[in-house]
Amino acid sequence: MAAPRKSAQQLAAREKARAKAREMTERHERLIEMAAEFFEQQEQAEQVRAEAQQKADAILAKAETDAEAAVLGSARTVRAMLDSGAARTDVAARLGLSGAEVKRLADMVSAASDTTDNPVEESPESAEGSVAEAA
Repeated sequence: MAAPRKSAQQLAAREKARAKAREMTERHERLIEMAAEFFEQQEQAEQVRAEAQQKADAILAKAETDAEAAVLGSARTVRAMLDSGAARTDVAARLGLSGAEVKRLADMVSAASDTTDNPVEESPESAEGSVAEAA
């Protein structure tokens, strides 16, 4: 049998090279698509985390507000106990607090009532106006 002609060998080699190049190109395209999908998923993960952080911040802010209201309620209870004639040491002993904590809670009620009595502080201009009106 005669050996294939050189042109036939070259043609077969070119076809084989083209097929290999097509495979490499297809593989490269698949890798590019997978990389794009990876980056989309990473972006989505960051977005989910950011949204969760916003929700968590809102929940924590509400919890802090609710906790402050509860502490103010306990402070009002301490103030009511003191106003009923109980001694500070007696209130402290009943509640398991120190005398300083009882004082701090009682003062908290006074401070809270001062801020509700005067919700808006006067600016220097409005204070001058009220002084002029008084004169």
